[in-house]
Amino acid sequence: MDLDLLRAHRHSAGHREELLASERCGCFQCLAIFAPQAIGEWIDAPPGAPDDDAAGTTGLCPGCGVDALIGSASGFPIEREFLLAMRERWFGGR
Repeated sequence: MDLDLLRAHRHSAGHREELLASERCGCFQCLAIFAPQAIGEWIDAPPGAPDDDAAGTTGLCPGCGVDALIGSASGFPIEREFLLAMRERWFGGR
């Protein structure tokens, strides 16, 4: 499972297109599950782009504001058990 969590973590940044193509997204910090349209803040604009939400490539959770999102288009299951495993691996299970 740890290898899967490492692979999944690669889908948690620079993923705007993937998140927007997802049916549902999840946060592995606060465990919220929501539609991609709920994401209102984006960070990590590419160099030379305006530093605003329209140019950002990494979504922030609408619940907790952390950049710990993964979408169903990643191929990983957006369900509580998976998000709990991700949280334990990347945040120490808080």
